[in-house]
Amino acid sequence: MTQIKYPFGLADSKALSATGAQAITIDDNLTVIDGVTTEATGNRTINLTIDAELKAGARILLKSKTNSTETTIFGTGISSVTITGVAGKTKTQGFTYDGSNFLPEGTSVQID
Repeated sequence: MTQIKYPFGLADSKALSATGAQAITIDDNLTVIDGVTTEATGNRTINLTIDAELKAGARILLKSKTNSTETTIFGTGISSVTITGVAGKTKTQGFTYDGSNFLPEGTSVQID
C-alpha cells in the first residue's frame, strides 16, 4: 500500500516513551513527535532513521513535557542542542530537513 504523504495525506505522528533511546523513522513530509501524552521521567535521546526518498524541506514538530529537569538529547539524523525541561512544563521545537539531517528552526519555546 502506498503512503499518501502530507500535505495530501495526514501528517505522521510518533509517540515518545518516558525515558531512554527513542528510535523514530521519518518517512513523511510532516511528522509530529508527541512527548506530552507520556511525560518524560528520565532523559530521552531521539535517533532518527530517515527514509531515502524524503526530500529537503520535510518538517518535524516536537512537543515534550517533563516531570522535572529531564533532557531531550538529539542523536542520529538530527543536529540540535540539548533541550532541558522545566518541571511540569511543555517545550516545543521545529526542525527542517536539509537533505542530510534535520536542523532546528530556532530555539525551543515553553508553551505553558
